[in-house]
Amino acid sequence: MRHACGRVRHAPLVLRALASTLVPPRCAVCAAAVAPADRICPSCAREIGALGPVRFRLGSLEVVSATRYERVARQLVARLKFSGRLALAEPAADAMARALPEDARAAVLVPVPAAPARARWRGFDVAWLLAGLVARCTGQAARSCLRRGDGPRQVGRSRIERLRDGPVVSATPAAAELAGLDVVVIDDVVTTGATLGACAAALRAAGVASVRGLTFARSEGLGGSLREA
Repeated sequence: MRHACGRVRHAPLVLRALASTLVPPRCAVCAAAVAPADRICPSCAREIGALGPVRFRLGSLEVVSATRYERVARQLVARLKFSGRLALAEPAADAMARALPEDARAAVLVPVPAAPARARWRGFDVAWLLAGLVARCTGQAARSCLRRGDGPRQVGRSRIERLRDGPVVSATPAAAELAGLDVVVIDDVVTTGATLGACAAALRAAGVASVRGLTFARSEGLGGSLREA
């Protein structure tokens, strides 16, 4: 499998090739044998591709998701977020870069901010990791200019609870640099749209010209008008 960004990271690939002579590389999702340069196997990659991409609207916000939050995609996100399999961010970002519309490829990529407590607990920020990798694939700029309070944890909450008590997101002073520019907000999964909506509102208040959303996966329990991208 060739990465969507088309850039070869020679040193890591050489090291992986050498390591594969001792421990054969396996798909990080299903454990099938893979080439040293791959993170997931062709079968898992095909399934992710077959589930999307999809484009839909959440109110005034247009969102594109690379795949649906099912089967392989759900397993990939779980292993990335909750097992710390950071290498899985690469195939997720590759899928997101392929799904990004051509007319959004000059926009600045802005990651959804992680709640501080969750970021400290995990030791990494999934959305920022994905934004950086998508930026590397597409050549776009990525800027972290949103902050989020430590509100209730979203995982495990119902759709009604998430919408009623959504995240509190505000723009940092760095957002002033994006005034008049087009922005794409990056996240791993859109479940209710509450977080993306809060980010879009904060960016619009900071003066950006337009906001869209781009995620790796879309929950099938989500409302909004849905069509193939």
